[in-house]
Amino acid sequence: MAKPLVVGDAKPFVILVAGVNGSGKTTTIGKLASKLAAEGRKVVLAAGDTFRAAAIDQLKIWGQRTGARVVANAPGSDSASLAFEALSAAKSEGADVLIVDTAGRLQNRTELMSELEKMVRVMKKLDASAPHAVLLVLDATVRPERAVAGRGVRQDRGVTGLVMTKLYGTARGGILVSIAEKFKLPIHFIGVGEGIDDLAPFAAKDFGRALAGLE
Repeated sequence: MAKPLVVGDAKPFVILVAGVNGSGKTTTIGKLASKLAAEGRKVVLAAGDTFRAAAIDQLKIWGQRTGARVVANAPGSDSASLAFEALSAAKSEGADVLIVDTAGRLQNRTELMSELEKMVRVMKKLDASAPHAVLLVLDATVRPERAVAGRGVRQDRGVTGLVMTKLYGTARGGILVSIAEKFKLPIHFIGVGEGIDDLAPFAAKDFGRALAGLE
């Protein structure tokens, strides 16, 4: 269940990040960019959540904080075109990692799921192996029926791993462990605070002790 996110040899290594609005998706992207930059990697961020101006602005702030270039267009613009532009820029600039934000979505929003699929298709025109990782961000504080909103993404959208957010101050998250087991997905990271460095590798033993009240 616990498995590190390994950045492979592809350059740029493309990470697509999905999750419902409010799950901490964009903040997770910023924290991940910080972690990768600290490892000496050149990171480009793509503001693919074009439905929300606030998400674009938030990603730009994270870009400033982490030193990552942010590729963004106007709110309401085509997210697939933005993904294509970002991957083109990342390749031409020799970036090591491209992290692509996407609009918060549920599997019953077919138009948003179609938009996500379109983003993947256009990136494959530049790199047939992209995206190399698809992370689904889940909020540990939500009701179980909302947490499993990732099911439609997992079944046919190629999710490769999970990030569990909002675990600070509480030992919640048992439902997300169940989801990881049910869909056979690894948990790469957990969000343990609001700070830029508060994205920790998931350690199953430590998390299990916290759930049991043994920390």
